Amino acid sequence: MFDPGVFWSVFAATGMLKAAQLVSSDGSTRDVQVGFSSPDMLDLGGQVTAAEYQIEYQTSDMPGLARDAVLIIDESRYKVRRPPRRKDDGFFSVADLEKLK
Repeated sequence: MFDPGVFWSVFAATGMLKAAQLVSSDGSTRDVQVGFSSPDMLDLGGQVTAAEYQIEYQTSDMPGLARDAVLIIDESRYKVRRPPRRKDDGFFSVADLEKLK
């Protein structure tokens, strides 16, 4: 059976993923790898500008990610704006983010 997770480490090694920290309610953090797009980044080979902050991640890395969860990416804090959505077979999920001040 095909395992889409085999590509995740390759994506990370080539710089396509960002290191993120998931902040728990007690203030501790857990490191995860995410695909990150922001409004000033070009997607689809420079064809489209992203409309909002968004992450894509392996669902198993953050199975309990929910609305209002806080992540730190590139030293900036983000809050999950709405419940994450699973893609296709559910191996990957996406979450829309709001940048916190």
